[in-house]
Amino acid sequence: MAKEKLKENDALIYILTKNYGLLKCYLRGIFRPQSKNLTLFEPGNLNRFFIITNFKKYQIISALPLKTTTNIFKSQPYLFLWTLRIVKNLGLLETPKFIWFVLTHLENYLRQRSKVFSFWFLFHLLRELGYEVDLENCQKCQRRLRKFAYFDNKRFLYCFYCRQDFYLRISQQELTQARKIKNLIKLPREIPDFLKVLIKNSFNEFLI
Repeated sequence: MAKEKLKENDALIYILTKNYGLLKCYLRGIFRPQSKNLTLFEPGNLNRFFIITNFKKYQIISALPLKTTTNIFKSQPYLFLWTLRIVKNLGLLETPKFIWFVLTHLENYLRQRSKVFSFWFLFHLLRELGYEVDLENCQKCQRRLRKFAYFDNKRFLYCFYCRQDFYLRISQQELTQARKIKNLIKLPREIPDFLKVLIKNSFNEFLI
């Protein structure tokens, strides 16, 4: 959620919704000194909105709080806002169900292991959008990667037969550790460096 001030007291409110993606709504009087609703419109809050629309413009009439940010937001504000901004900037017509689940349980995920959360989140966001990072098969011949793999330092893993001399060798232990990122509920303790590079490059490629 983000606010853009209009005139003296009004605002445009950007709301990330479950079924309708990002909505830009007009809200009257939010910045008046006597307004009691300003705290409802803070990043990370989960609200129920009452909106009137002609399907071209949206105006918020009122809002009821369902959930507000707590101590985890205070301790991890940048990571909290980064997650919301990532989804907001994608401008999705419909938020994938699992991503919506993560957003509504963001505090619980950040309490687990905030240091690896960003990579875990991007991995699953790519998967939900149909751009899953493949940790199981050789990019070229689709052989199953069992004992080890080779990384091209870009976006893909390869088998022994399809590797090139300058590719980085990934051990079975590193592969096993990397695959723990697939868990939907429990975040891994560590993420191997090669997987961090792979996720970053894959996400940057997706944005182009």
